Amino acid sequence: MDVNCFGGIVTVLSLLIIASNALAIVVLALMISKNRSASLYFILNLAVADILVGFTCFGTAVIVLSRQSFTTTRTLCILRISFVISPSAASILMMVSVAFDRFLAIKVPLRYCQLMTEKIVALIIAGLWSIALLIGFLPVIIQQLKPDKYDNICNLFSVINPNYVIVVFGACFVPASLIFVYFYGVILKIAYSHTRQILESERISSSISPATPARCHIRDVKAVRTIGILVGCFMVTWAPFCIASTVQACCINCQLYTLIEDYLWLLGLCNSLMNPLIYSYWQRDVRIQLCQMFCCVNFRISHIHQQEAGDVRSPGSERKDENQLRTAIGNVSYPMTTNISKGM
Repeated sequence: MDVNCFGGIVTVLSLLIIASNALAIVVLALMISKNRSASLYFILNLAVADILVGFTCFGTAVIVLSRQSFTTTRTLCILRISFVISPSAASILMMVSVAFDRFLAIKVPLRYCQLMTEKIVALIIAGLWSIALLIGFLPVIIQQLKPDKYDNICNLFSVINPNYVIVVFGACFVPASLIFVYFYGVILKIAYSHTRQILESERISSSISPATPARCHIRDVKAVRTIGILVGCFMVTWAPFCIASTVQACCINCQLYTLIEDYLWLLGLCNSLMNPLIYSYWQRDVRIQLCQMFCCVNFRISHIHQQEAGDVRSPGSERKDENQLRTAIGNVSYPMTTNISKGM
């Protein structure tokens, strides 16, 4: 791929990742101030991991577009690669934590609040970030994961031993993928069972309605669609990169470097752009908070313009503006929706 084209794509992609996740962080922080839900903390940390991915990508784009050489010392190159890998690993682990949280909320709803206390949530998040940092900086810690030769060209395979790629694939991506698919598979099964039970109770308590099969079909389709999007986006974006990297690590004669570094890596980065759309903006509670935040900002901007225009204000206008602002913001608490059959 042409250098300018590659740099332009990475720049646009990184800015979109940063902007979308920054907005998600602001909205989630406002929601956490009203409702300290465990689900919100996990999604917030997912957004933080993704925005860090965006910043590391932007740094790479700056180097590419400024036409600076990637020539550097081995230590600095390993550190740069480690700072790229760690947020990506954290993003994958945080997606697993979100799946685990939803799994508990549906599997054991009556014990969920007892199990997911603030202390447990903090320990889980701290543990996952520690694992992500360990994965990213493993080549810095273990000398055997560094190649014997270094040609002063800084890229993934020039400073990383192929064994490291195999270790990451076998110890991180494969277990995370299996756990991720298992959790959402169980959630889908439970949601399907709950839907059937609800509709069966409705059928027994009332006369059979012709619309019942249709409603049942709609709920099942929503549940399958939701699970399919969550699992599909994760597998489609990260599986090609991890599989191709593992093949390259195992096959010395294979020449997949261009494919991996110029195309499949960009595909993996797209996951950090999809995450705020899937895990944050898709949820009704987040959309409500986002609309209220923009309504508040819009009201304040119009209020400032009115003051600058020198409008004559009546004695009761300030109270009226205060009531309008309260109406625009709303005084609603936002419990997290955990029923996957509702399509979030």
